Amino acid sequence: MLKTTISLLPIVYICIDALDESPLKSRQELLMSLRDIVRESPCARVLVTGRPHVEEEVKKYFTEVVTVPVSPTAGDIRAYLDSRLDRDPEPYAMDGDLRRDIIRII
Repeated sequence: MLKTTISLLPIVYICIDALDESPLKSRQELLMSLRDIVRESPCARVLVTGRPHVEEEVKKYFTEVVTVPVSPTAGDIRAYLDSRLDRDPEPYAMDGDLRRDIIRII
């Protein structure tokens, strides 16, 4: 169904986030399917994110791979922690000192 739909469109972007978090068997099946889609539909573009160790695995399925290394800064990590702590389902279980300790230690 996906292949049929893609063939009707001028360009398609398929984004897979955190590929490294999927089980190896599922990851291999997904990469094979994506490879088949790209071969049959030149309008398809694939964007995959994952930790560096999956890069070689992705290269087994795709001949043209562009890698963009990303390294978070301390500010990026702090912003992420702040946003996660802001969404705490029990905000009153943590005081300001504990919050500061969490951010400082991590």
